[in-house]
Formats: sequence, structure tokens, C-alpha cells
Amino acid sequence: MNRKDFLATTFSAGLGLALMPTFLSCKTTKPINRSVFEPLNLSTGNLERVRGNVFRFTNRGGTVGILETKDGFIIVDSQFPDTIKPVLDGISAKGKPIEFLCNTHHHGDHTSGNISFKDLTNKIVAHQRVPELQRKAAEKSNKLNEQLYANILFEKEYKINLGNEKITAYHFGNGHTFGDVVYHFENDNVVHVGDLMFINMIPVYRTSDGADSFNWIKVLGKIQEKFDDDTLFIFGHANKPELTVGNKSNLKEMSEFLAASNDFMMKAIRESKSNEQLLTENAFIPGFENRTTKERFPDYLKGLRETLAGKYE
Repeated sequence: MNRKDFLATTFSAGLGLALMPTFLSCKTTKPINRSVFEPLNLSTGNLERVRGNVFRFTNRGGTVGILETKDGFIIVDSQFPDTIKPVLDGISAKGKPIEFLCNTHHHGDHTSGNISFKDLTNKIVAHQRVPELQRKAAEKSNKLNEQLYANILFEKEYKINLGNEKITAYHFGNGHTFGDVVYHFENDNVVHVGDLMFINMIPVYRTSDGADSFNWIKVLGKIQEKFDDDTLFIFGHANKPELTVGNKSNLKEMSEFLAASNDFMMKAIRESKSNEQLLTENAFIPGFENRTTKERFPDYLKGLRETLAGKYE
């Protein structure tokens, strides 16, 4: 058995034992008789139907989730004002309102477009830590006057009910940031996980924002336990638009990558190797050659070392 297979086996087995008593799976609900709507007509960007009336949109920034109902739209994440504009134009052409805007976390490539919703909805959902983190990031980038903050805040769980449509937001703890939220479109059994998932990329990792590789693994484990095997997931980032939708196997691979990253950094700390030495010897985490975001690798190693320093230095 190679190292990746061993990690996968031991991680899955241990996680199942640890979490099974706490989290009950969200089984696919009985289909509801409802219309299936035509996709938005967009001038630019990449829009694809995920399942039922849930779509995903990629342009520049984090992946946007879109649910169309008979009465309006629910949007998850907003990218930037210029890149979300085609979505808003397409919605306007359909003549339906935007019922809710939901943020998966505070990073600018997911919230900078919030300001474009100022006159379109007064219901913006996020974890209770998101406005504070968004404001601090805006101060650093001198963009305070370009922000629109969530006004429906929650700690662990929040439910949206729009007729027969049900969307539940969950905060399973900090992994990527202190304010990570996943949104479950229950009728179509699709979950938008935001930047808890990066496909074929090195993730953005800042400990000051709440990134913690150990907690991140736990959060991904809770998500896998919560939702059933039929669930489709929308990911925050991927190296190709078509890879921004996947299943539990992708979450498992991300968990294995994070576990391998921890092992890699623990070994470096024990051997008194600096990050500079690691960068001259490695262009990726061993065993994960598919994740080679060269410009992001130094900051990723820096964050990992900060996370592990208290444990091994």
C-alpha cells in the first residue's frame, strides 16, 4: 500500500468513528414537482447547470452559485462588480428579484461584488465573523467605501425557506477562514462549499484569517459525514471551470493533501529545515504534483509552519 492509499484508508476510518455519533447524513429529499428553468442568458463568463435549478458561474474570482425559484434568485458569492455584472444583467432580463445573497467567507474575490447588490436585495447572509474580517481586509486594501456587508448573521446554522425551496447554511468550524459557510440547496442536493475546496491548486492559506490545516481536515470530514453520496458540490476554485463541480471523492483528496502537507512540514521542522530550503528542494507537496500553484507555494508553506510551530518547535 502506498502512502496516499494508507492516508486515505486511515483518515476515512478514523473520521467515520469520530464523527458518526454527532452528524446525521442529509439524505436526498423526495423530488418536488417543480419547473426546471432555462439558464440565464449571459454576455460573458462560464455558466453551467449543476443539477435541477442550481447553476454555477465562473469568471474571475470564486465560483458563484445560483438557484432560480419560481419567485426569484438566491446567489452564493459575488466575485467582483465587473465580473458579476453578466449574472445580474441576466437576472434582470428574467424579471425576477434576488431574494438572498449569501457569502461563503470574507475574501475579496467572493465579496467585492456585494456592492453591486446594494439596490437589489436587503438580505445578505454570512457567518457572524465575516463582516469584521471583511472590514479589516478592506482597511488594508484601502477599499472601505467599496464594501457591502452581510446583515443576516449566524453562528452554526441558518435556514432559508422560500415556498418549497429550502437552503440551509452550515458553519462547521474554521478551515480556510474563521467564517467558512457551506450552503445546501436541499431540493437539488447541491452544496456550495466555497474555498474549503481548491481543485488542482495550492489553496490560499492565511493563519490571520483563520486557516488551520488540522481544523480544515476536520471540517471536510464533517461535510462528508453530513451529506449523502448523491450530493454534488460546488468548489470555490479549480484550475479549469468544468472542475468546479464534483463529489465526495474530491473532498477526500483535499483532506489527503492537507494531511500530507502537515506531514511534510512536521518533517521539515524536526529536521530544522527552513522554508527557503524547502522551496529549493520542492515545487509541490510530495505525492500531489497536480497541485503546483508556484506563486502561492511560499505563502502556503509559511502558513503551515505558523500552524505547526506551536506543536513541534
